[in-house]
Amino acid sequence: MNYHVFPTYEELSTHAAHFILAHVRNNPQATICVASGETPLLTFQKIVADAQPGDFDRVTFVALDEWVGIAADNAGSCRSYIDAPLIKPLGISPERVSFFDGLATDLEAECQRVNDFIEKHGGLDIIMVGIGLNGHLGLNEPGSSFDSYAHVSVLEEVTASVGQKYFQSETPLTQGITVGLKHFLEAKTAIVLANGPRKRDIIRRVLEEPVSESLPASALKLHSNSYLWVDVAADPT
Repeated sequence: MNYHVFPTYEELSTHAAHFILAHVRNNPQATICVASGETPLLTFQKIVADAQPGDFDRVTFVALDEWVGIAADNAGSCRSYIDAPLIKPLGISPERVSFFDGLATDLEAECQRVNDFIEKHGGLDIIMVGIGLNGHLGLNEPGSSFDSYAHVSVLEEVTASVGQKYFQSETPLTQGITVGLKHFLEAKTAIVLANGPRKRDIIRRVLEEPVSESLPASALKLHSNSYLWVDVAADPT
């Protein structure tokens, strides 16, 4: 695991954006899995600002996760935090992006659909995610198997509570549907971003504690090409 501390959130985001842009210019048919939430938003903005015509014409995107029971057009949906700042501005055509349907009547079939989409596109070249206060990656909560592909998870209280910030009113959040840790480990490059003082304790745990399914982000240590990039506010060292 490659660990690097950036002086500011902006410099962290600039580096991440440049990394993604360099990759797609070297591999124009890349398949990239990206997270929603606040951490990657500035990275998305910088990618859009610096992208040149043609950079993303053949790139495929996979959205990391979604709240079960939340519609795609809900302003708090995971989809909205990827679609509006990244997918639409880049002009990605619908057939080259996979979003989970949080309202799917058959969630297992929805998981298999996303698994098949990733397999069809040759697996993930890059997965870029944030980290939860409990160490989750995507909605892979503590206890999630490192051998899991896309699956439905039961949300811990901290995840449901923190998730309320994305919604305009109190919204029941009990389950998530997510790309699995097996996808994370099989991606050619895995990146975890973290910023702000609230993430300092969980980053300390990732750096200090042994690999365990009780700490999903410790999967970083099992990956042969992984990066943990944080700003100085999130650095516990």
